[in-house]
Amino acid sequence: MKISYPTQPPGIAKVAIGYGSRNAGGDQTISGLGFRPKIVLFISLATGGTNQVHSIGFDDAVTHYSISLMGNTVDAFRSLLQSLWLQKDISNYIGGHITAMTNDGFTINWGLTGAVTVDFIYLAMR
Repeated sequence: MKISYPTQPPGIAKVAIGYGSRNAGGDQTISGLGFRPKIVLFISLATGGTNQVHSIGFDDAVTHYSISLMGNTVDAFRSLLQSLWLQKDISNYIGGHITAMTNDGFTINWGLTGAVTVDFIYLAMR
């Protein structure tokens, strides 16, 4: 699902807001933006289980960065390799980063160990 704002006031970048979910490794294509993004911001949550894990990150297909909070002790983690990084425990984690920007969207490559479902919101900007 995406929401586009095709008409922007002067000086405001073209943006698209959308959301998705993932529980598998491999590529996930997000399309229908109507423009090639310059940067994408992510807010994500790993669902289920006792540890609630949150991640905030950004990606321009070259630089990938995220900060995540894990579990009841609120341990903070930083990743310079993933723009989405969610680790439920030592055996269950998922990470994703943008590998390509297209004229209509972007592709996220996911790596999964164990079983994790992530729900995410993105803000793509031109």
